[in-house]
Amino acid sequence: MAKEEVATYKELAISLIGLVIAIILAVLSLGIANWGIQVFGISGDIPRGAALIAVAIIIGQTIGAFAQKKYF
Repeated sequence: MAKEEVATYKELAISLIGLVIAIILAVLSLGIANWGIQVFGISGDIPRGAALIAVAIIIGQTIGAFAQKKYF
């Protein structure tokens, strides 16, 4: 039973570390998207919001897939 508990804690720790890394990458990619909006000169609230929402939708799916991945 002790081996099962260690395996469960190991899986939980790896999942939490993976989730933290995914969140950090999501924040970084939203920053890059915001920079891209400025570079390409997208102006106006609605186009800027649409661009950020599109990036957030892609990032959300990526985080979900990354967090559910089995590492071993």
